Amino acid sequence: MNINKKIIFVIPKYKVGGAENVMITLANELSQYDIKIFFVILSQSKKIKLNRKINLINLDSKRVINSIFKLNKLINTIKPEICFSTISHTNIALFLASKFSKHKCKIFLRESNNIFESIKNKNFLYKMIFMKLLRFSYQNSILLSPSKHLSNEIKKKFYIKKKVFNLPNPIILKKITKNKKKIYDFINIASLTDQKDHFTLLKAFKIALETNKKLKLVIIGEGVLKLRILEFIKENKLKNNVLLLNYKKNFLEYLNKSKLFILSSQYEGYPNVLLDAANNLLPIISTNCKYGPSEILFNGKYGKLFETGNYFKLSKLMLLNHKIIKKIPKKYLKMNDLKIIGKKYYDLFFNKNF
Repeated sequence: MNINKKIIFVIPKYKVGGAENVMITLANELSQYDIKIFFVILSQSKKIKLNRKINLINLDSKRVINSIFKLNKLINTIKPEICFSTISHTNIALFLASKFSKHKCKIFLRESNNIFESIKNKNFLYKMIFMKLLRFSYQNSILLSPSKHLSNEIKKKFYIKKKVFNLPNPIILKKITKNKKKIYDFINIASLTDQKDHFTLLKAFKIALETNKKLKLVIIGEGVLKLRILEFIKENKLKNNVLLLNYKKNFLEYLNKSKLFILSSQYEGYPNVLLDAANNLLPIISTNCKYGPSEILFNGKYGKLFETGNYFKLSKLMLLNHKIIKKIPKKYLKMNDLKIIGKKYYDLFFNKNF
């Protein structure tokens, strides 16, 4: 079959979960259509599971700025109809690469993170240059975001008048067999970084443990704060009640071994892990952070929301009977079904005039 439609997906590097995983899921789904897909990684990363029909290209760039020239050359060589990236610095790189490319194509940039929080600790000069480049990129591309609240914030702060397309993150709906034997009372799956605020979770768990000494918590993740988290667990004598695991291939299986999912993040974009938890029939407790959790939990109609950093409130919620916390109904999860979202992306890429 002669395939004329070409699309380049671009991610910075692969890590378990997050925006990069959404792109991999979408690429695999769209490979079933009449499209030739080139999946580009800016820097070396872990092995990726991609459909055999997808062309994987590793640019092996040490710095984002180096990747701009490599992306430019790639666009001119492949001559795609569509270029599609995610995460702010990668979006800037792709936009600049396409801007100076001889071959012209549609540029779709996906923003799913709270960029305003993620750069707040950077110096003034960095923030000024970064935000100007990002604003210019977003004003002159087709912009997508899974979160309506984040979309509104981007439009407001970047003076964007055109539409931002809201497409929810996709999930693969599974028929879950209930595991009656629950090993853990609580589970958290998140990178071990300041953003995910595991110390609020651990402080809350320590307080809850004073009431119920049998409680068990499993945290699955990797990151720069691992040693500090292990130290906190040791110093507060939580070793018998808290299990810290690296990401595993079967990490989602731990959801089925747990009673309740907790997200303690300071900020998010649209946390897919909440959808994974709901898909595994778990009730959810989450921070009411910007952005995503309140949308996914219908402003607290399902699950429980608490203010960021409020470990005392979280400890009280942890002592509730998990059975009284409303789960997200399956009918709402169907809005995120991969088949439906994949078709929406295909139509947006190839069947819509801009």
